[in-house]
Amino acid sequence: MEKKATQTLEEEHHIIQTVVGAMAALAENMDKGMAPEADTLRNLAEFMQVFADKCHHGKEEKILFPLLEAKGVPVNGCPLGILIHEHQSGRKLVAELAEAVEVYEKDSLKGHELLCASMRGLVNLYPNHIWKEDYLLFPMTDKILNEKEQQELIKRFELVEKDIGLDVHRRFEQLAATLAEKYR
Repeated sequence: MEKKATQTLEEEHHIIQTVVGAMAALAENMDKGMAPEADTLRNLAEFMQVFADKCHHGKEEKILFPLLEAKGVPVNGCPLGILIHEHQSGRKLVAELAEAVEVYEKDSLKGHELLCASMRGLVNLYPNHIWKEDYLLFPMTDKILNEKEQQELIKRFELVEKDIGLDVHRRFEQLAATLAEKYR
């Protein structure tokens, strides 16, 4: 059997987890007095807006979840309703992060608390969210979808990547690696 669509999503989870781990270390470093570079902060916000939300959550909400719903999985409750709610919470935290970056660039003292709070919110949200998808949603998906449906999902996922830009995806993978190296 070829690669499953759920494997693509799991691979993206590893990249997101890397960046979220860097965020945890960054928030900790900021509490010790370190002042992060504005570029790093802007890159974090852009990564979360584009890679985590538009690309990754977009594939789930616009492609995977409707297919699962059509196969009889209820959209309310567990797991889809909970995951959609967590995506919405993530979007709110990412918007707060982007706003905190702007405030921080104008006034680092004022932006410090906002930045740390939004990063910690994301650090608290993502590990549990990813666990639910990796250990509940994706195994369920693999039982529900046949090989043909999985391959169709992969094709549709590739269109999302193409719309966002393959170079953009690679740039974010590189950013994740750079952040992991910098904030071990």
